[in-house]
Order: sequence, then C-alpha cells, then structure tokens
Amino acid sequence: MFKDNPTLRNGIIVGAVGVVVLLVIATTVLVRTSPLNRTYSVSVQTVPIPTDAESLARGEYLVRAVGACMVCHGDDLSGRLAFEDAFLGEVYTPNLTTGEGGVGQTYTTEDWVRSIRHGIGPDGKGLIFMPVDSYYHLTDEDLGAMIAFLQSVPPVDNTNAARRLTLPAQILLTLGASGQVARTELIPHEAPRPSAPEDPGEYLTDIGGCHFCHGPELAGGQGLEPGAPPGSDLTVGGVLDDYTLDDFRLTMRSGIKLDGTIIDPIYMPWAGYTHMTDEDVTAIWDYLRSLD
Repeated sequence: MFKDNPTLRNGIIVGAVGVVVLLVIATTVLVRTSPLNRTYSVSVQTVPIPTDAESLARGEYLVRAVGACMVCHGDDLSGRLAFEDAFLGEVYTPNLTTGEGGVGQTYTTEDWVRSIRHGIGPDGKGLIFMPVDSYYHLTDEDLGAMIAFLQSVPPVDNTNAARRLTLPAQILLTLGASGQVARTELIPHEAPRPSAPEDPGEYLTDIGGCHFCHGPELAGGQGLEPGAPPGSDLTVGGVLDDYTLDDFRLTMRSGIKLDGTIIDPIYMPWAGYTHMTDEDVTAIWDYLRSLD
C-alpha cells in the first residue's frame, strides 16, 4: 500500500519524525524545569558558631541522634551509597568532611546555613531526598552547634559521592512520582523565623525528620526513597495505641516493632535514634500521645 501511495508513506514518515522531535523537546523542557535542576536565591542569616566543648557535644548529639545525619551520610559522614537500581540509576550521599571529595573542603559557614536551613547547595540548586523542611525549624543555637561539629569532624577521603540518575528517573521525579524530592519548595525562606515550640517533644519531632515519612500532621504519609513503605499514623488512634512507652523506646532504638519485625533502617533512621537520651525519647512519646 505504501509503495503504491508515496504521499501516504511520506506523510507517515514526516508524522513519525514530528512525534520524535516533540518528544525530545518535551523531555528537554521537562528536565530543564525539573526540581533537580531548579535554582534558588535566598537571604542567608548569620548564625553564630560556638567553639566550646558543650556546644560541640550538643552539635554531635543533634547530628548523630536527633537529625540522624549519620544514617544517610555514614558513621564518619563521608557519604555512602543511598540506593542503586538498574532502571533508576544510583545516588550517593555527599561526603560532609574536609577529606578529598568532601564538601567540607569548600563550604563556608554561609554554605552550611544555606544547605541545612534552606536546603540549597552552593550552586543554588535544591538538595534532594534531604528532610531540610525539618531542619528549617532548628534554632540558631542548635544550628550553630551542628555546624561547629560538622566543621570539626576528621577528614575522610571519598570522591564517589555523586548522583547518577537515568533519564527515566529524572522524568519520574520531575512528574512527582516520588513526591516532593526537593524539600526546598516547602520552606518559607523569606518569612520570619519560626519560634521553637515550648513542648520539647514537638521540637524534637519537628527537627527529627518524622514529618518526612509520617506526613505533615504525623497521621501517615509516604517516604520518598524508592520502595519506601507508607509511614504509619503516629497520632492517637494510630499504631501507637497498642504501644507502651517501653515498647516505643525499643522500636526507636532497635527498629523492632510489636510484631517482632524489624523496620528497614534505610526507611526509618532508628540507628541514629539509638543514641537519643531517655529524656528526649519520652518527650517525643508524650507529644505524639497528645495528638488527636
């Protein structure tokens, strides 16, 4: 039929080429406007950086136990493989130290504040898969203590801290298949700084990244990591109704649930919460038990 009708044949060829060109253009526009490539400009407030031993200890506690930074960035903060998938690609978390390949080699205090408080790297791009909307709630004192500790950690060489996402993965992330991967969008950057809540449990929950998986109201949500299970409802009427304080402590520190199964530490940073004090775990429990 095509041989006998060259006009039809040529029309089909032209149409197919047109579809391919449109797909290429659409994909290019999509990738360029992706949250992975979007840039931001914000005013960065000065945060005092302490040097005393007590503040450094506080900073280490916040990094290790509350913010659970070491769960993603490794015990020595040199970065690690976060996930690897033949279809999606691979993501390594950044090396935070001053060793080779580490951001600590070049980060100024302003860069640390911009990254932790606003979720924006020195290149102006939003940091993905990082619960920066939780860290936004850190007080200046606690943020300064965290930065002081991060600037003091020993250098570790690791140059393999990169993000290599396939084109399909970039398109899926741009279309929101994994939710809000660049949490920068959720932060009211130019608004007045929020006051720390009077309830210590609420503050710890705010800065501890609980909302990242359990939702803005802690009534259930969805983590962003590929394969992440739904986050449980932590309010009254949810899973914690069957728990005692001792049960809660055990789960927070070992990942062991009431049914004996262990929560994958990739999806809940209980390996970091292991270092949390009894006082802080109890404060979080009391706060969660107050949520109707």
